[in-house]
Amino acid sequence: MAVKRIAAETLIELAIDTLRAELYPTLPPEHRYTAAMIANALEIARREILADDETARWRLLDEIYPDGDGDMKQLALDIRSGKVNTTNKPDLHERLRAILVEELRVRNPRFLKSRLSPGELAD
Repeated sequence: MAVKRIAAETLIELAIDTLRAELYPTLPPEHRYTAAMIANALEIARREILADDETARWRLLDEIYPDGDGDMKQLALDIRSGKVNTTNKPDLHERLRAILVEELRVRNPRFLKSRLSPGELAD
């Protein structure tokens, strides 16, 4: 008999719903903030799982560091030193903005929604 595997994002969603619907209302007031923080952390984890693996961050890092030895910290240092700039990477600003938008989609979608037009959200 085959056992059906439940996807991680589904399990996290179930945990969030249960926490909010069944546990949160029964908690004493001094523990509700902690429960809300846990639910928020679980929501972020769920969005990370659902995020596309081929992100703007990895595409940019792979172009700048083809040997795979670069990360965002190195990129920041190279931008500050002038090694990476809009002369050798003309679309740098747009690419960095795309990285920021992807990160906000996972970490803080409400903030992102408040700052972008509906057309920009679809990008």
